[in-house]
Parts: sequence; C-alpha cells; structure tokens
Amino acid sequence: MNAYSFNSEFAVNSVPLDRKERHRLLRKADILRAAEHVFALKGFYKATIQDIARQAQYATGTVYLYFQDKDALYFSIIEEKISQFLHVLSLKMVSSKGGYSKLEIYICESLNFFEKDHDFFRIFVQGETRWSIKNKLAKLTIFQKRKDYFVELVKEAQSEGAVRQDLEARQISDILDSIIITFVYNWLGSRTRQVKDLKGMTGIIMDLFFNGVKKN
Repeated sequence: MNAYSFNSEFAVNSVPLDRKERHRLLRKADILRAAEHVFALKGFYKATIQDIARQAQYATGTVYLYFQDKDALYFSIIEEKISQFLHVLSLKMVSSKGGYSKLEIYICESLNFFEKDHDFFRIFVQGETRWSIKNKLAKLTIFQKRKDYFVELVKEAQSEGAVRQDLEARQISDILDSIIITFVYNWLGSRTRQVKDLKGMTGIIMDLFFNGVKKN
C-alpha cells in the first residue's frame, strides 16, 4: 500500500474505533478504490455506479449509502488524493531551503505521486482536459489549494531572484504544471520506457524550463 492509498481516515483518527466504524471506513475505502479503477478504465462519462459496485463486490445500494451519485464519488477521489499529496509535500518541504529548491521538490513529488498511482493520473487528466469536469473541479477548495501552493512556491523563488520577476507567477506555475503532466502522460503511453524512475526526470524538467534548450 503506497502513501496515496485510501486510508487517511484511519491515519488521522487517533481514537480507537469500534468494529462497526472500522467496517464502515473499510467499505468506503473499497468503494473509492473501485471507483478510481473504473473511472480510469472507462472515463467519467461511461462509468456507472453499477460498474463501481461490481468492481468493489458490493451491492449497488451499498455504494449509494456512502455516496449520493457518481459526481460525489469522483470528487471524493480527487479530494482524498490531493489532500494526501499536499500532506506528503509539506513533510518533504521541512528541510528545504529556498524557493527554487522547493520547486524542485514539488516537481519531484508530483512525478512520484503520479508514477505510484496510474489510475489517479488518468482521472486527474480527465479533469484537466474536459471543461465540464474542470469547471466543477475548480470549485473544490483542495483543488485550488494545490494550484495556489504551486504559485506561492514560484513567488518565493521570484523574490529570491532565482526565477524571472517580469512574468506572472500563476502563468509560470500553470505552464510548468502542464509540462509535468505531459511528461507523465508520455511516460505512461510509452511501450518501451527508457526512464524507469519517473521522478528521475525532475532535473531535466527544471533545466529545460528554467534554462531552455537554446545553445549558449
């Protein structure tokens, strides 16, 4: 089980849970894992609650006990995974010094995050490329928090003179985010992956983006 599994409710709850509550949380986690796989396989629009119930090996009615509809399931996955990503990121940032170093950590952990969870990446890309979903995602606090976090790292690097100050921080973060997603997308789609460790591409992304490809 990797750092981005559906188990955060157990991790944050320091009070011992009774058996009924443990079973409730386990069923919910089962449903979220099943939904993540089905959404990744079929896409948001083709996936059904019935598909998810079959994948989770529960009755359809059981899924509805935990989630009102397909939208609620989809956005619960997004919220859960991004929350976990930001938590792991905050731990990694503790020992970092300087905005540029933090940007490097952000890129590395983003690549690591998507490399460990291919299904979630496919779901995330659906949200980034389909306007009807993207507009709904934009209203999620945690989704915006991730974007704002990235922007603040760029601003910190700008204030230190490590990144150009004549460009909008949000534009820089948006473009860099697109590069990260493109790298992951191409890596997943490659039949012969020359790069075994995706986060090992961090240095290349940093160099290409901040230094360019023009020969000096």
